[in-house]
Amino acid sequence: MSAETAPPVAPHPSFAACAEQTRRLADALGELDKAGKLLQLPPLAGREWFELLQRKLLPQLVDDPFLVAAVVGGTNIGKSVIFNHLAGCQASAVSPLASGTKHPVCLVPRGFESRHNLSDIFTGFELVPWTLAQSPLENLATHQLFWKTADELPPNLLVLDTPDIDSDAEVNWLRADCIRHCADVLIAVLTQQKYNDAAVKQFFRNAAAEDKAVIVVFNQCLLPDDEQHWPKWLDTFSRGTGIEPELVYLAPNDRRAAESNQLPFYPRRWPAPDDGEVSETPRDLRADLAGLHFVDVKLRTLRGSLRHVLSPEHGAPAYLDEVRRRSAAFGDAAHLLSMQHLARVDNWPVAPPRLLVDEIRRWWRSQRHGFTKTIHDVYGTVGEGVLWPFRWAHRKIAGAPADPGETYRHAERDVMLTALDALYAELRRLSQLGNDLLRPRLEALMAGASRTVLLERLRSEHASVDFETELQSVVNSQMVAFRDESPGAFGLLRKLDSIAAVARPMTSVVLFVAAGPVGHAFTPAVTDAAAQSVAFHILGDIAGGTGAVVMGETAISGTAGGLRLLEARFRQLQGAVTARRVKWFAEFLRRNILGSLHVELHAAADLPRSPAFAAVDDCLSRLAEQVGVGITE
Repeated sequence: MSAETAPPVAPHPSFAACAEQTRRLADALGELDKAGKLLQLPPLAGREWFELLQRKLLPQLVDDPFLVAAVVGGTNIGKSVIFNHLAGCQASAVSPLASGTKHPVCLVPRGFESRHNLSDIFTGFELVPWTLAQSPLENLATHQLFWKTADELPPNLLVLDTPDIDSDAEVNWLRADCIRHCADVLIAVLTQQKYNDAAVKQFFRNAAAEDKAVIVVFNQCLLPDDEQHWPKWLDTFSRGTGIEPELVYLAPNDRRAAESNQLPFYPRRWPAPDDGEVSETPRDLRADLAGLHFVDVKLRTLRGSLRHVLSPEHGAPAYLDEVRRRSAAFGDAAHLLSMQHLARVDNWPVAPPRLLVDEIRRWWRSQRHGFTKTIHDVYGTVGEGVLWPFRWAHRKIAGAPADPGETYRHAERDVMLTALDALYAELRRLSQLGNDLLRPRLEALMAGASRTVLLERLRSEHASVDFETELQSVVNSQMVAFRDESPGAFGLLRKLDSIAAVARPMTSVVLFVAAGPVGHAFTPAVTDAAAQSVAFHILGDIAGGTGAVVMGETAISGTAGGLRLLEARFRQLQGAVTARRVKWFAEFLRRNILGSLHVELHAAADLPRSPAFAAVDDCLSRLAEQVGVGITE
């Protein structure tokens, strides 16, 4: 039957549904495999079921179904002879030496390559046009598949000759396995010497697991003597592999007939009938192969491949179980890490009140406008000029005051170094708790060189922090929040500030005489408790230009909670500065010690709840319904 006269094979409705779900499964598995790198799992590539999905199901679940028939068997048993008979010509070189065929060869119906991508069907091979009969016998490191068209083949039948599946060359095993994945029908060539070979049986066990359609040809038989023996050989082969052959043939040991493509193939029934009746009429092996019900065989072999993919023990469901178990281990590691107080600091130093109050004053001055701003600026400048000699005298007597900003830096550095010591001690304890996922990462963090580098980096980054800018940012945000959240209190302060501008000349002189210039000159030396008093700093410092007056302070103090509100706001400012500094330190630790470890652990732990995992699970359930197999125990 030629390609021009053979009717096309009609697609089966099940193909479309299986094809759609299989493509969805492959896409979802690709996404899950990428996400699964967090779990440090072996990649999907190389797994038996995944290779079957890639090499068999995706290329062959198409609307135009076709069969791939592969001639397979052990060393020097005449596979190429059988292949040539299927081809109808001396297509493959016949060698009396063992391990003749090194690369698979394929006969393709004319026009098939224009409808299908051969590279997709035979993944893992470099496809080479087949022009010389001896080419497949050459020893080449690359996996090559030689192909050419054959007019004698039906339009949807491809026939292959394959390397020996029991060869000493491991590369032959790889090539034969790849062909098994692609093939729908395996023409098993057996002999008296090779039907019970261990390598041959292992190959066909895998084929049985994939539910391949198998045609058995016992070659090189001594007829009629072997008529009584072949049923025992086939029974041993079937029980050892699980193969139930579709057709069985006997071919005599006739070299001349083999080389001239005139070898007869005698059909035999299986199981063998008790009456011992045998047919003496040979059959055309190519015609019998072409007469197979293509769609039925294709559905069967694809269903077998799908069963392998859906296997709870060895297929995609087992992979999902592996993801679940590994994710649970990451979840345990994340929980262990999150339950620890790795860098808890209870004694972070309070921002210097003097610097904070100075920043509040600057912010308040920036809020003044018009007449109020002019009066306060002028008298503030005059006040500073009057007080300068007294402050100079104080420095001469008591010495220059310590820089509060530098003092604060030293206090911060001491706290951070103490926290780092506690952190390393906690990491050392965690590394000894036995979590295999955490231990390597934590041990690397605790290496001596890493710790030295970390301390130097901390000193450098901490020294480069602009503390004045930090204060400005916090004060600005907090004072704006105060203005927005407490408009009544803020508005009252603005009114008092305006009143103070009118009364400024009188009150400045009164306080200067009453308190004395020396008293104000010594203001920086007051205790922290006094310095934290909002009444002292904001409402009582008239010569300093904050804008409150004696009567104004009295008015605020007389209101219900007015002064307490200001005190609370000031302490909130101090807390905001401390929180900002602690956040800076925490971010430093995250970047330089833990990095993204905690995020990665949680992402890996959540993988079974990811869309990719759900998509794979859904595809497997739908395919199981279509194929009619269960995917759970």
